[in-house]
Amino acid sequence: MILSRGFYPLGSWRGALGEMDRLRREMGRVLGALPSGEGQSWETGAFPPINLREDADRFLLSAELPGVSSQDIELSVKGKQVSLHGRRQPPEAPEGARFHRRERGWAEFNRVVGLPAEVDQDKVEARLSDGVLQIVLPKAEAAKPRKIAISAD
Repeated sequence: MILSRGFYPLGSWRGALGEMDRLRREMGRVLGALPSGEGQSWETGAFPPINLREDADRFLLSAELPGVSSQDIELSVKGKQVSLHGRRQPPEAPEGARFHRRERGWAEFNRVVGLPAEVDQDKVEARLSDGVLQIVLPKAEAAKPRKIAISAD
């Protein structure tokens, strides 16, 4: 019995492209678990992680910054943006110390967060406590909701 195979050039390309896509995903998974260099680890998200909430008069932003001192953080507010810039310092180790595991990263960070409305820059307050930076961002008067009186005829 004679078996014949058809010639399907696109079929072979599809297989090769599928294999390349599988290889790309596998490399991403493997490289995601490796350190990227001098004490840094691959992050799955932005640093620092933040929460931003709003009430009628203000925005409240909290950022997790474990191991970062207040002297190593620069905070600025302009218009509808909050910028956090700083550095988490490497841990001090005595001369000749050998690490058996090094998972805590250190590096500079820069995070810019957009706000839905303008804030009053002169009334912004920030406090760092237990590795969490709490920022109170009062809304500018123009951004606060105003109740409009309706007159009747």
